[in-house]
Amino acid sequence: MNIPQLPAEGADRVRWLKIAAAAWLLLVSVLAVVNSVGLSRLAEQSQASAQDAHVQALNTRVAELEQQSAASKNQPKPVAQPDFEAARKALDERLSQVEQAQTADNRAGDLQALQARMGDIEARLKKAATPVAAPRRTAEAVKPKAPEPPFSVAGLELRGGERFLSIAAPGVAAVRELRLLREGDAIGAWQLQVIEAHAAVFRVDGQTQRIALP
Repeated sequence: MNIPQLPAEGADRVRWLKIAAAAWLLLVSVLAVVNSVGLSRLAEQSQASAQDAHVQALNTRVAELEQQSAASKNQPKPVAQPDFEAARKALDERLSQVEQAQTADNRAGDLQALQARMGDIEARLKKAATPVAAPRRTAEAVKPKAPEPPFSVAGLELRGGERFLSIAAPGVAAVRELRLLREGDAIGAWQLQVIEAHAAVFRVDGQTQRIALP
C-alpha cells in the first residue's frame, strides 16, 4: 500500500499554494505601486498643464495691458472746453471769410460780365446810330408886319363911371364924328380888349396890338 506517501504530496501542494499566493501578492503589490506612480505622474501632468494654462492666460492679459497702454500714449490729450470753443470760433470766422471772398469774387465776375454787355450794347448803338444833319435855314422867318389901324385914337372919356376909348376915322378931326368904344367892342377886325392907363389893347387877326393913348 502507498498510504505513507500522501502526507508528502499534501505538503508539496501546500508549499506551491503558498508560493502562488506570495507571487500573487507580489504581483498585486507591483501593480498597485505602478498604478500609484502612474496616478501621481498624471496628477503632476495635470497640475503642470493647469499651471501652464494659467501662465499663458497671464501672459495674454499682460500683452493686452501693454497694447492698451501703448494706445493710450498715442491718443491725443483731451481738449478743455474753453480751448474747444476758441478753436471753433476761429474756424467759423475763417469759414465766414472764405464765404465772403467767394461772394466778392462772384460779384466781381458778374460786374465784369455786365460791363462787357454794356460795352457791347453801346458799340451796337453807335454803329446803328446815323448822324442826322441839321437842316439848313433857307430863309429866316419874316415877322408879319403889324397892320395899321383904320382909325386914330383921340383919347379917353369917362361916362357914368365907365371908361370909353374915343376914336376917329383917319383925317377926321371933328368932335361930332368921334366914336366911343368900350372893352369888347370892335371896329372892323379890330376888337378892343383892355383899356389901360396909357394904351389901348386890341386883338386883330389873332395878334395883340397895343396903341398908345395921346
